[in-house]
Amino acid sequence: MSQNTVARRPSLSHRFGLFDVIPHLIAFFKRWDLLWHMTVRHLRGQYKQSVLGYAWAFVNPLSQMLILSFVFSTILRFSSEGEPYPVFLFVGLVPWIFFSGAVQSATDSVVGASSLVTKVYFPREILPTAAVLTKLVDLAFGLLILAGIMVYYGTPPELTTAWVPLIFAIHFIFALGLALPLAALNLFFHDVRFLVGVALNLWFYLTPVLYPADTIPDKYSFIFDINPNAIFIHAYRRVIIHGDDPGLERILAGLAISLVVFFVGYYAFKKLEPGFADRI
Repeated sequence: MSQNTVARRPSLSHRFGLFDVIPHLIAFFKRWDLLWHMTVRHLRGQYKQSVLGYAWAFVNPLSQMLILSFVFSTILRFSSEGEPYPVFLFVGLVPWIFFSGAVQSATDSVVGASSLVTKVYFPREILPTAAVLTKLVDLAFGLLILAGIMVYYGTPPELTTAWVPLIFAIHFIFALGLALPLAALNLFFHDVRFLVGVALNLWFYLTPVLYPADTIPDKYSFIFDINPNAIFIHAYRRVIIHGDDPGLERILAGLAISLVVFFVGYYAFKKLEPGFADRI
């Protein structure tokens, strides 16, 4: 049996149906060892031949915070819900950097591993999942910076910060669900990566990262209501700097949206998977 034959072994998956999602997900999670290996491989490749190496995970969010804080608190004078603007900004910016970086990295993940895709079969969803997991390292560096900023301004996190892992888990599911079909589509249409970059730039300004949610005019509030990232960013701020609960109704809405996006995204990815080898 040739290598190409091995790579194309799941060709019958064009019959993949909705009821196949759960069994395939269970089989996927059983390959955690391969997922770990791919994540480490992707992480090493991300900073390979870089002068600063992993320090970029620290430099990137710090530079964004400094520039955005100066522009929007000193020049434009945005409000910050009574908090020091750098603290207000970074509580929203850290999860946004994770989300945007995860989606962009995952979009290129299948194309970037073309040599593996054509040589041997493995669950292809491991590639975008590993790309998303890689961004947890950037998130960790961002959280270290956030902790330093909060200490500097004397604004320790509230006890309700204990909600953050749950909020982030839902946010992670949403990011992965969006990344899966984009990774597949980018293999068929290479300009998808550019469209993703444009869409994320627009999405950033439509999400209350730079400004408080309550500054949105009522006639445009529907944008906030249908924007999952707005729900998550608002929840992070409520629990970290305001000492409130994340808002049960909004979190349940975010969970529902995230699960729907994930299952639809996973289904679309598996439906497109049989054509991967032919498109490389």
